[in-house]
Amino acid sequence: MKFFFISLITLLSVNVATAQKNNDRCHVYVVDVEKTQRILEDFKTTGNSVTDAKLLAAGQTVFPEFRPVIGEEELTTRSYPFPDSDLIITASVYYTDESMASSRGNDSMQLGIVVSPKAQKNALSVDGSSITEITLNDRDTVRAKKFLTVKGRLYLVGVECRCRETKSN
Repeated sequence: MKFFFISLITLLSVNVATAQKNNDRCHVYVVDVEKTQRILEDFKTTGNSVTDAKLLAAGQTVFPEFRPVIGEEELTTRSYPFPDSDLIITASVYYTDESMASSRGNDSMQLGIVVSPKAQKNALSVDGSSITEITLNDRDTVRAKKFLTVKGRLYLVGVECRCRETKSN
């Protein structure tokens, strides 16, 4: 149940602007699990959804969204500082037609995320990364995430892409 609430809080805090047709938009996030649990235990609604969302989001960091380059064999990688540490988060998005076929084509999208002492060129090819893949047919949202402990605290780190957006969410 706590992981459901952590995921819900992450989704509430993401502000996705209007996108152009067939445009993928991605963002990286970090959730301090213990801090978020305390916030949830003590939370009392104010009746104002904007204020409530800000209160609930206090245990997380959401980095600015980025638009991966969409095309055959295109890799887009972004790196961000892990909060309150010397670690670096690396997220990669890769499009290909040579990895996973479906009944309607061979095109797929891979997402990867890793936390390490230095930025990586490709989060999809590093030990300890979390990777997911999805075919490009009728996709909507895709996420790669993992739990890790940093300085004795449990965190959830992830990359999420909203695909082919045609309207504001």
